[in-house]
Amino acid sequence: MLAMPPMTPPAPRTPGASPAPARAHTRAHTGMVGDDAMAAATGEPRAHWFALLDGQGATGWSHRDIAAWLVVAQGVDAWWAQGITVGYEQERGMRAPGQRADGLFESSASRTVALPVGDAYRLLADDAARERWLDVPVEVTGRTAERSVRWTMPDGSRVVVRVQAVRDDATRVAVQHRRLADAAAVSAAKASWADRLARLGALAAVR
Repeated sequence: MLAMPPMTPPAPRTPGASPAPARAHTRAHTGMVGDDAMAAATGEPRAHWFALLDGQGATGWSHRDIAAWLVVAQGVDAWWAQGITVGYEQERGMRAPGQRADGLFESSASRTVALPVGDAYRLLADDAARERWLDVPVEVTGRTAERSVRWTMPDGSRVVVRVQAVRDDATRVAVQHRRLADAAAVSAAKASWADRLARLGALAAVR
């Protein structure tokens, strides 16, 4: 573990809005959280945090050490520290877009389909129904009724699909495809899931 500089960290800043729960921080911060939101939550925009990290030589640090320094030495909320860290690693070429701290990659996609949440869930969870729109066989590794399903893909990568009611007759289907090998696999997954969700949407439209 990197030795922290001898300093007394300031008291944590009070975010301008309640921080989001500590989940999916990579997706939430990269490309979705703007500088205004970052500054409101942490007191400074990304450029400030990146300059501080450059001054500390953080391009030679691990993801864990960067995030820890932001929390301990700068009083940044842990969730926001993760987002700053991911953005810094991408900006400085330490991490490719979609790449996780463990070196593997992930991709995401979503679509709103014209079905109640229960019906949308059945198209994911029921084997026969799933074969009507999904073009590869999967191993189902977990289910939470009318909320999510987990699959292992033929190449060993993992998929979590979550459903959330938008209206009584509309459901958002969100896919997170994990443990992809490289950036090329991310691009291929994005294209594949766009096609698959389009087929799911078309299937829903004729029910």
